[in-house]
Amino acid sequence: MAFDRQRQRSALSDLAEAEQPLLLEQLHAKRFSGCLIATDRPAIELAPQLVKLAAQFSIAPISGFNVGAVAVGTSGQLYLGANMEFVGAPLSASLHAEQSAVLNAWMHGERAILALAISAAPCGHCRQFLWELSNAATLAISVAHTRTELGTLFPMPFGAARQPGHGLLDSPTIPLDSLDPLCDPLCDPLCDELARCALDSAQHSYVPYTGAAEGFAIECADGQRFSGRAAESIAFNPSIPAAIGALNQRNLSSSRDDSIVACTHATLATGHHSNRELTATLLRGVSQAAIKTVRIQTG
Repeated sequence: MAFDRQRQRSALSDLAEAEQPLLLEQLHAKRFSGCLIATDRPAIELAPQLVKLAAQFSIAPISGFNVGAVAVGTSGQLYLGANMEFVGAPLSASLHAEQSAVLNAWMHGERAILALAISAAPCGHCRQFLWELSNAATLAISVAHTRTELGTLFPMPFGAARQPGHGLLDSPTIPLDSLDPLCDPLCDPLCDELARCALDSAQHSYVPYTGAAEGFAIECADGQRFSGRAAESIAFNPSIPAAIGALNQRNLSSSRDDSIVACTHATLATGHHSNRELTATLLRGVSQAAIKTVRIQTG
């Protein structure tokens, strides 16, 4: 979906006139990546007013239901999120706006988010996904003029609360020596930058339940690269494959309309489950680029 600058201006029309140009300047930057720096107002106050803007990034060819979300990081930065649906793929592959915003914050290095503003109440799927955050119970949730906490919306969660330092955003990196790339002359991480990017993403996976580290990297025609990594949920179904994470970052960027010319998948050589077939299905719907593979094994 192409950037529509007029619609973006309209989505910001409720903001003070002095704030609008500052945000539009960031949105129209050559390397915009889905992250906004707040104006003079506190980010947590500004976030609900940016939900309409976030929804402009929605890709919903099946439902036609456009959802936007904005995550507020502890850094004070704001991270846009929008739902994505994939024609030809299972409905379960859809990415929800709340997930999109959290992944966006994660890929920008945020260790925690303070609040999440959404254009519609989070579904049970998203409430379960958000439970992976180490501050899930007290995460502020804003929908229209209603403010609450995730703990109130999700009084009987499945799974124990994640402890600080062990949640989706703040868990430790998988040690280098536990991911051993298997040699592949067509995709050697020692000489292929996109392969290194995919492998690095795999090392930052959040996979506490299966250990199935996974990374995915794409390169667009304009030279921009985007990566994603596996994000698991204890309930399994809300888990997000690495490829969807990478496509999310591209969608929230200034390169969203540029074609994908190369992609690399770093995935376990063996394991109890695999996202390889789903990844191939997703990519066929958006690109003709072949998927190179870096097979990894736990050391």
